[in-house]
Amino acid sequence: MLYTCPMIKPDFSGTWRFNPSRSLLQIPPPDSTTFIIDHREPHFRLKRTLVHGQTADTFEIDLTTDGTPVRKRHGDLDFDGRLTWDADTLVFESFVTRGVETGTNIVRYQLADQGRTFIALEEVRSPNYNHSNRWVFDRA
Repeated sequence: MLYTCPMIKPDFSGTWRFNPSRSLLQIPPPDSTTFIIDHREPHFRLKRTLVHGQTADTFEIDLTTDGTPVRKRHGDLDFDGRLTWDADTLVFESFVTRGVETGTNIVRYQLADQGRTFIALEEVRSPNYNHSNRWVFDRA
């Protein structure tokens, strides 16, 4: 009889601050970004604040890691997304609609450096936006 031990999933909970010197972005970097994550498997609550100059944009979403679809409106954007595990990486797949334009935003969340670093590998594809970003955040 073969016994397999279930893989222990990482806990992404914490406050994470953008580290521009370790990130690689194909878009203009924000002045600052903070992610606040409350992860209690399978529940995943994310609050992200991007700051550009005097303008702050906060986005919040509640997901489960079992792939249950979630619909969310943020400003003039509609998100249809889901969150799933790929080994020890969380994958957030979303279809984004603004007016008649639709695109995809796929982000792969990983922890590194014994949980001190949060990495978000982002792929954005739409008629007007196509970029790949490697966002790196340090635990606050």
